[in-house]
Amino acid sequence: MGNARQPLLDASPYSRSSTRGSMSDMTPSQIVRSFLLMSICFSANHGAVTACLGLASARLGDLTYLDADLGTWQNGTLYTFYTLSAVFGATYVVDRLGSRNGILAGVSIYCVYVCCFLVASLVSDANKWPVALIGAAIGGVGGGFLWTAQGAYFGKTAAAYALACDIPKEDATAYLGGLFAFFYLSEEVALKLLSTLITQVLELDWLVVFISYSVIAFLSAVGILFVYKFPEEAAKENDKKGFCYKVTAATRLLTTDTKMPLMIPMNAVFGFAAAFLNSYVTGQVIHFATTAPGADPVNGLDNYVGAFTAIPAAVAAVMSLILGKVAAKTGKGPILIGGACAFAALASIFLIRPGLDDWGWAPLITVFILMGMGRATFESTLRATFADFFSSNLPGAFANIILQSGLSSAFAFFAFPHITCDEESDYCVEYKGNGGLHNVLALELIVIVTALLAILGYWKASKIRDREILEEKEGGDLVEKV
Repeated sequence: MGNARQPLLDASPYSRSSTRGSMSDMTPSQIVRSFLLMSICFSANHGAVTACLGLASARLGDLTYLDADLGTWQNGTLYTFYTLSAVFGATYVVDRLGSRNGILAGVSIYCVYVCCFLVASLVSDANKWPVALIGAAIGGVGGGFLWTAQGAYFGKTAAAYALACDIPKEDATAYLGGLFAFFYLSEEVALKLLSTLITQVLELDWLVVFISYSVIAFLSAVGILFVYKFPEEAAKENDKKGFCYKVTAATRLLTTDTKMPLMIPMNAVFGFAAAFLNSYVTGQVIHFATTAPGADPVNGLDNYVGAFTAIPAAVAAVMSLILGKVAAKTGKGPILIGGACAFAALASIFLIRPGLDDWGWAPLITVFILMGMGRATFESTLRATFADFFSSNLPGAFANIILQSGLSSAFAFFAFPHITCDEESDYCVEYKGNGGLHNVLALELIVIVTALLAILGYWKASKIRDREILEEKEGGDLVEKV
């Protein structure tokens, strides 16, 4: 590839000069530093969000309605509006604001979701419901176009970096995807552990936890103001299209590109596994682990929920850097397949070892490690794959990730608590709080079957992409001959 320049070497200091016409004028290390600044600020904000999401069932689980606790209702509301935002408006918002400003708007709105936990800590139980649900709805709207904007920013940066380093764009997406996932997941680990540090080590109130998260979310949003902003692009043919055309970019890509429907299970298995982990493992199994060393006789290992929920992000953070290098040698396919197998293994543990009795540290840590292994492929490799497969429509492609994973998560958070049974057994367990019997076998099978469909769907989509690349190459060769 010629004399490819290496990142982070021999570069002048990064400048936000408004006279810079294009990122293509920047050196590779300037491009990387700009991308890292975005990644760090984005990750701090989103880390506060995911920390609160992981605590929802544990902190709001005592309030229930229709067989589901407030935490589950809040998570379901978040993902519902997250999905609706991605389908009806995310691509339009990003088109109007630009990728950098789209990220800024998204993280600013996410601050509302984080702050709703702070407010919920101060109000009566009756008022917790509207505070939690309204905050989740507003946060979901912001999250929908936040990730769409991040995907567009990621794609543009990868293209500029590939050009600056004279490397294939696929290598650039793998490298930058690994960097982003590392900071994204590392900061999530730190912020999830923060709750355990504050409540268990410093022995402070949960109110301090949510004040801390709110401050971090706000400061990270301010930091996005200092991220490189791509210049306004020249008028494109798409600009002549109407509002409805831009709003429906995600669904249009879903219905016109045969690869996109095949990728649905790969996104859905993450959503189902995450909902299974949050609602059942975090919300129930950890609570009933009363025989584990250091467990509370009544609340089990609830006090360590922050530490448990930090494990997947910690594992994924380390793996994301490794996977970026592995993908350059093996391709992204084996990594995605391995991630789907990790999600299937997570659910299979409860298939082999059913019931809520006698769960200890070792098996629970194993479950959360498997979630981290699967998540590492979702946060880095899968997003990089979408940038490769659908490079001509990045906002629509990343909006589809939100659509598919968000819809599956919303469905799981709302539907899983209502998959009930009549007679208590190892696979029909009684949840805390509402006392209802729940069919966890069905939940486990949903995750496992979706993982198998994810592997099959990706294999078919990759074959289609290989044919497209071959046709593009043959078309280019024909033009050269003419």
